[in-house]
Amino acid sequence: MLLTNILLAAIWLHSLLVAGDKESLADFRNEANKSLLTAGVYAKLLTERRAEHQIIIKKMLSSNNYEKNFKLLRLAYGKIFEIINDKNITLTSRKYNPLRDGFPENAELQDAVTLITENCCMAAESLLHFPEISYRIFGKQDTKWNEILTWCNEFVNSLPHIIDESTIKLMSLLIQEINEEQRMPDYLNPYYKESRTQVNKKKRKNKKQNRGPSLSRAKTEL
Repeated sequence: MLLTNILLAAIWLHSLLVAGDKESLADFRNEANKSLLTAGVYAKLLTERRAEHQIIIKKMLSSNNYEKNFKLLRLAYGKIFEIINDKNITLTSRKYNPLRDGFPENAELQDAVTLITENCCMAAESLLHFPEISYRIFGKQDTKWNEILTWCNEFVNSLPHIIDESTIKLMSLLIQEINEEQRMPDYLNPYYKESRTQVNKKKRKNKKQNRGPSLSRAKTEL
């Protein structure tokens, strides 16, 4: 049953991170595949997409299942960073600069910009809500992920015409979470307590499982 739930959730994540954006933007293309999407319209779509991200996070938190969330996030991070890297190649090859060029009119560039923005936000939400699980997944590649997330912060903030105050705050929390040197004196991850609940539950479960053999050895010694 657990494996089935993980598989279904993974499919949901994949459709949300990859297919969902392409489907939503398809309505803004004419017959020549020229994009009719404007920065103002996409700003509203981004708000909707972020609301969908938060629904996923809330469901994961409510499951109160450390192992399940670990597996889900491992799948999600792999796909998120794959998308960011692939779409960044598109931006680089087209010499796109968000500060100079603003929100692009070209359909291919719009796909790249929107997917990168949404996946950067999803990565930030995941890290802030599940810091212990996230750092465990990053492991020895923590420096690599730090570089990618730092780039995400810079990229998303270079699009002021499509992001709102909540996204700006999200990126601010992200950069402070991954970089102690940039933390404000009063910095506090507002979601840390929720995350610790799952971690502590996992520790109690492991301790309970190990208690039997430990007591058995003690009796033998007596």
